[in-house]
Amino acid sequence: MKSQSNQCFKKGKIIVIHIFAGMSMAIAFGLIFGYFVMLLWNHLLPEIFGLKSITFWQGAGLVVLCRLLFGSRNYDTKHGHHPQTKPVSEEDDHYAVWWQTEGKEAFEKYTEQVSHKE
Repeated sequence: MKSQSNQCFKKGKIIVIHIFAGMSMAIAFGLIFGYFVMLLWNHLLPEIFGLKSITFWQGAGLVVLCRLLFGSRNYDTKHGHHPQTKPVSEEDDHYAVWWQTEGKEAFEKYTEQVSHKE
């Protein structure tokens, strides 16, 4: 009985450590990106557009705002899952067979007809 509860405790402890590490890394990357946004903004935009310089926290806020507005790069997928592919229908199978037997010749005839019309 003790071994099962001890094993569950270890699994729970590992999960908490992973969550804490993941959140810490996300915050660290956000702060690093905020610093680079601040550097780029202060280096380019005041000279080009005459805008005021921003602070580190304003740069970090811009990173958070952009993340909220534009989302992540892979918004189609769920966390850790690949997007589901469209199932192949019978029509697709028939098209593949048609293309192998007649498709190339039919396409070449069509391109000849189009080029002669021009």
